Amino acid sequence: MPRRRRSHDEGSHGGAWKIALADLMTVLMVFFLVMWLMAAVDPKDRDAFVQSISGEPIDSGDITVLDNAPPQEEIVQLDLKPPASTEEIEAAMKDLNPQDITIEDTEDYTKITLKSDSFFESARATISDNTREQLEKLGETLAGRDQYITITGYTDNLPINNFQFPSNWELSAARAATVARTFIDMGVDKRLLTIEGKADNNAVVPNKTAYGRSLNRRVIILVDKKTPVSFE
Repeated sequence: MPRRRRSHDEGSHGGAWKIALADLMTVLMVFFLVMWLMAAVDPKDRDAFVQSISGEPIDSGDITVLDNAPPQEEIVQLDLKPPASTEEIEAAMKDLNPQDITIEDTEDYTKITLKSDSFFESARATISDNTREQLEKLGETLAGRDQYITITGYTDNLPINNFQFPSNWELSAARAATVARTFIDMGVDKRLLTIEGKADNNAVVPNKTAYGRSLNRRVIILVDKKTPVSFE
């Protein structure tokens, strides 16, 4: 009996050429599309694209700045207020008892002396809410200025030795730091601030009496009047 012939000997491979042709057409389409884009895109943009793919530095070319756009330095300077005057400082501290504060005006600086007994708790560097409110007003007045501020704490000559303050050096410095932190909270640039602790050095009167010692317990704030500073 004769064997039956297959009707499609090559049926299993008959569609392969279609797939190959489709792949070829896709490759050609992508090729011509890329060629068209390369011709249509500006040469500078094309070079930048090629450099970005190859990892080479990109030459951004000249940057055009609008004539009416002020330089960044001018913008910063416009935000700064003029140096604080002695009158402004006095106005900020007007609600305090005159016996608790002294404000002196010199050619180089404004000197503010705070009586420690009225601002700080005994043997501590913490301040009351009412005192903090007054220092915050002063901080608001000094904020936004380009002036150096030096804050120095002083004590009497009675020794102190507790868990927080081993000596008057630490106490005097901590009181100066408390004032500085209050100013920073109100917006004073911390780079303008310097704190010092002098303990019982530079006494204004002898420490022989209780009254004399109270006068020596103080915090002095020096607000520089010199040419405004600038930072990089």
